[in-house]
Amino acid sequence: MESSPYWRRFSEQRLSRRRALKAGLVGLGGAGVALAGCGGGEEEPAAEGTPAPEGTATPRPYGTPRYGDRLILGLSADPGGLDPHLCVTCYWVAGNIHGFMYSVDIRDQSTQLQMAESYERVDEVTYIWKLKPGIKFHDVDPTFGREVVADDIVYSMTRRRDDPASQNDKQLLRDFTASFEATDKYTFQLVTTRPYAPAYDEIGNPSYAIVPHEAVEKWGDLQHHAVGCGAFILRDFVKAEKVILDRNPDFYMKGLPYTDGRDWIIVTDPSTLLQAFKTKQHDYTTAALDKLKVQDLKKIEGVIVRESDNFWHPTLLLRVDRPPFVDKRMWEAVDLAVDRQDLIDKIAFGDGKFAGPIVADLKYWALPQEELREFYKVDLQKAKQLMEAAGYGDGVTVDVPVENVTNMAKYAEVVKEHLAKIGINCNLQLKELGVYLAQHLYQGNFQMTWYINLPYVEPDRPLGNWFSKGAAGFNFAGYNNPEMDEWVWKERSEFDPEKRREIIHEAQRAMMREHGPQINTTTSQGWVAYWDWVHGPETSAGMGSWGWLGVDTYLTDRH
Repeated sequence: MESSPYWRRFSEQRLSRRRALKAGLVGLGGAGVALAGCGGGEEEPAAEGTPAPEGTATPRPYGTPRYGDRLILGLSADPGGLDPHLCVTCYWVAGNIHGFMYSVDIRDQSTQLQMAESYERVDEVTYIWKLKPGIKFHDVDPTFGREVVADDIVYSMTRRRDDPASQNDKQLLRDFTASFEATDKYTFQLVTTRPYAPAYDEIGNPSYAIVPHEAVEKWGDLQHHAVGCGAFILRDFVKAEKVILDRNPDFYMKGLPYTDGRDWIIVTDPSTLLQAFKTKQHDYTTAALDKLKVQDLKKIEGVIVRESDNFWHPTLLLRVDRPPFVDKRMWEAVDLAVDRQDLIDKIAFGDGKFAGPIVADLKYWALPQEELREFYKVDLQKAKQLMEAAGYGDGVTVDVPVENVTNMAKYAEVVKEHLAKIGINCNLQLKELGVYLAQHLYQGNFQMTWYINLPYVEPDRPLGNWFSKGAAGFNFAGYNNPEMDEWVWKERSEFDPEKRREIIHEAQRAMMREHGPQINTTTSQGWVAYWDWVHGPETSAGMGSWGWLGVDTYLTDRH
C-alpha cells in the first residue's frame, strides 16, 4: 500500500548520519547539527476503531489503521526478566515498556529521535541531547506519572555502568567516558575521554533505556516489576509463561500505540510454538523459521512470511590463554577444518551467507561474499599438519559449553563432525542461557565455546573479541594483540563514514588472518511470519530500539 503523508514526511525528515557527517553538518566548535524530532506538520485523520487522544496527530505506517484489540505474540525464549540494564535477552519485550532517547537504523545508519528532541556533537568528544518536555513515566506505583527529566538519564547511565549484575557492555561508560551530567532540567551532556566514533550508535542501542530510580529503589531491580515511560504498561509477568502489557495512554508519541495491549506467550519448544501460530492462537510468531518451514507456511492462506536481514552471529570462540589453544597453530587448524558451506546446507538449507568478523547483512561494513568464500576454504591436510606441529598429532578432547538458544546446538553438532576429522574431539555441553552467561562466557570458563553474538547496530562491537579489553568490557578469550588494538582504535578514531569503512574492511582482513580467537562462521536468511490481519511489522524492521517499542502494529478483524 502507499505510505500515508505522515510517513512520507517522516521518511524525508530522517537524517542519514552518513550524509550529515560527509557534508560536515555534524561539525566541531559548536557547529553541530540539531536533529528535528519526528511528527509535527498537519494533522492526519483519526484511525478507525477506538478514538485517538483528542487534539493529536495520528502517525500511521500506511492505509487506515485501527485502534483497539490486543496483539498476541508467540515467543520462543523466556526473556529471563524485564530489566534492560541487567539482561541481554529481554529487549524485544522490555523495549515495549521502556523509552529511549533515539535509535539508529541498522539499514542505513539514519537517526530517529524519540525522547530526545535534538542532538548535537559540539566537538570531537562532547555530545549534547535535549529531552522533550512533558514525557511521563507510567502512572503506576511508584512513579505515578511524574515527568522524565535529564537527571533520569544520568541515573540510568550510572546504573547501567555501575550495577554489578549488569550483563551489558560497560566499556563506553566505564572506560571511555570522562563525564556525563544534566546541565539543566532537559539537557544531558556526555564527554568521552578521546574521539570515539562508536559512542553515538552505542547510546542508541536498546540497553540504554531510561528508567526511574523509584522503581529500582522499591524492588531492587526491574526484572519482574518493570516501570518505564514506554508505549505499554506491565500488567503481569509469569516467568517462562507470559508477559501481559497494556497500552500507555500517556505515551510521549501522541496517537501511538494502536493496540490496547501486547500479550507475549512464551513457548520454548519450536514445534509447539509453530503449531500454535498455524492454528491462529498467535497473531505473530518468533518461531525459529528456516527454508523448509517457510515453504510450508507460504502454502497457508492468510499467512504473511517476510524475509528479513539477519544480524545474529553464531560464533565459535577459543580460550587462547589455556591449552590446547595457547598455540596459534591450533587456531588456524580449527579455522581450516570448519566447513562453512556445509553449515549453510545443513542448517539453513542453502539460504545462508559466510560471515566475517562483521555479519554479511550489516552491508555497509561487511566484506564482500566472494572475498569471504575465497578466504574460508577447507583444508584438512594443512589443518592436520598444524595439529602435528603444535604437538597434538594424536588428537585432543576439549570441553565445549554451548549457549542453548535457537539452533546453536545444531551448529555445534555439525562443527563437531568437522573438527573430528582432524582429531579434535568436542565434548558438547548444552547450557541454559542464564547459566551459560554467568558460569561460562563471562567467567571465561571454557576451552572452546559456541554462542551467538547479539545483532549489533554499530560495527565496532563485533570487533570486540580482537580487542584487549574485549567485547562488552569482558575479554572472554584471554586474547591480547597490540596490532589488533591498533586497528580497533584506528576505526574508533575516524568519524568520516567512508574512511572508517575502509579502515574496518582492512581491520577485518587482519583479524581473519589471525584465525582466532573468534572463528567466524555463517548466518542464515531471516524470516518473520504473521497473519494478514496484522499490519505494520515491516514499518520498524531494522530500526534499532525503535523496533522494540511496539508502536507501529495494528489489527483488523481476525478470520
